[in-house]
Amino acid sequence: MPSMVAQVSNIVCGAMTVRSTSLTAGLMLLASVFCGSALSQPQKLSQHDAVTALNQVAYAGRSLNFTGVFVLQKGDHFETCRITHHGGGSQELEKIERLNGDPLEITRTDDRILVYLPGDKLVKSKFGVEERSFPSLTEDQLATVGQNYDVYVGNVDRIAGRFATHITLLPRDKLRYRHELWIDQKTGLQIKAQMYTDRNELVEQIMFTEISIGDHITVDMTRSTYEDEAMAWRMDRRARSQLRTAASERLWAVSEPPPGFKQIMELQKEVGGAGSRIQLVFSDGFAAVSVFIDSRRNNGFRTGLGKEGSLNVYRRVLDDQFVTVLGDVPANTVKQIGDSLVRY
Repeated sequence: MPSMVAQVSNIVCGAMTVRSTSLTAGLMLLASVFCGSALSQPQKLSQHDAVTALNQVAYAGRSLNFTGVFVLQKGDHFETCRITHHGGGSQELEKIERLNGDPLEITRTDDRILVYLPGDKLVKSKFGVEERSFPSLTEDQLATVGQNYDVYVGNVDRIAGRFATHITLLPRDKLRYRHELWIDQKTGLQIKAQMYTDRNELVEQIMFTEISIGDHITVDMTRSTYEDEAMAWRMDRRARSQLRTAASERLWAVSEPPPGFKQIMELQKEVGGAGSRIQLVFSDGFAAVSVFIDSRRNNGFRTGLGKEGSLNVYRRVLDDQFVTVLGDVPANTVKQIGDSLVRY
């Protein structure tokens, strides 16, 4: 699960005056891209125009005040959440509530994240991490678009009662999947996203079913429902300390990561007295690949390439360690990462 802007902006077709000349140019471009008439076929954007336009989409996700319900579909799994975001003050504030299954709530204040698990009376905390959820775009996503994707603008669809322009991010290589985004014409906010394999199989979809945008969204609406009672709950900070320790030791590395992928996490933990496990996470901004390095036995898993649901998996033995690499990426991507793994 990772840049602050202090003003609410009417991103695309509104009348707000923006001071920055470069930002004004970006908004004008975004309006021309996302508020145009119907197209007979998708139109390719130049790299400069694509990055400039998507920067304004990212700005909308950071700076607007909005609340809405979205549905995440991944394989046969569906999850419904409510998100409330306030970006119009000195801090960026956000709350995400799971609406089905076991209760779970996540609050974010800039780079401080709290995860509330009322069933376990537990709060997990993270600091100093840039974890952004839909509908935001991250700096890593913006960077990888310019380097690894061609961007096409399509027609207008109606989603959650709003008109949205359909854009396609088509990978220039075979190391990542295609992404489809729908951008609200009135505000520049992303309101739907899909990811497809190279065989046109849907990997993941996330979309708003209802959304409200505007200054009526207040700071109080982003506060945790469990804020008071959680004072008596356990606070779990172990993930943060383990992450910091493992990153400083740098026990493992990937010598030749796929272009655009970089390491964003390293975590080490003991597993039930049966040995240690190290997890590395790599991302190009859109997809994440996890590498598990396990000193335990492989429990009968076969080495080589395989599938687990929508995930491609690659397993190998390296010295006395059993390595598992998995992610929502093509098979050759997990294999390249696994084969490039080296000890420091």
